[in-house]
Amino acid sequence: MPAIQWHKKTKDVEEQQELKRRAVLDVAASLFSSVGYKKTSLDDIAAELDLTKPALYYYARNKENILMQCALVSLERVGLCFDAAQRSTGNGLDRVHVFFCSYAALVVSDFGSSLMREARRNLTGKNQEKLRQTLRDGQEFLEEVIEAGIKDKSIRECSPKRLAQVLFSAFNQMPEWYDPDGPEPPEVIANQILELVSDGVRA
Repeated sequence: MPAIQWHKKTKDVEEQQELKRRAVLDVAASLFSSVGYKKTSLDDIAAELDLTKPALYYYARNKENILMQCALVSLERVGLCFDAAQRSTGNGLDRVHVFFCSYAALVVSDFGSSLMREARRNLTGKNQEKLRQTLRDGQEFLEEVIEAGIKDKSIRECSPKRLAQVLFSAFNQMPEWYDPDGPEPPEVIANQILELVSDGVRA
């Protein structure tokens, strides 16, 4: 997604404010992803946008609130990955592939990295609980897809919970080692991981 321009003008005041809020989140997600949440200050975010820090408070109460807003954007995009899997007309295993091919591209983006690394480590209190509950909901959805695959015989008998945990664990680590300048895009890596899980490593 291209960066939202801070000074872009629209006739709708509410739309203008939303564009500016998203510009704050774009910059924050990029800094959280590249520098890290703890090393990023509100002054850094304001400087990137050529804003004063008091002006930044119009869009967020504090730095954790910005991180939570970034996490919510990420979770919305995870929801789109689930939607794509639900719309798939394939079997259960096909739907797992559809979900994770989309999910892989998300987790290595700035917003995905902000969710997988920074939000999970740094949100506190009610923000942390809200995030955990949403992630649990996602886990349960994937388990349902796996259960459907077991029923249609595209996935062998196994624990849906354990398979979902294995897959999410593998993909959620991608921000730690993925090289955006490397030769393989996220979708290719997703297929490689899914192939290893589907076929195993036994010769």
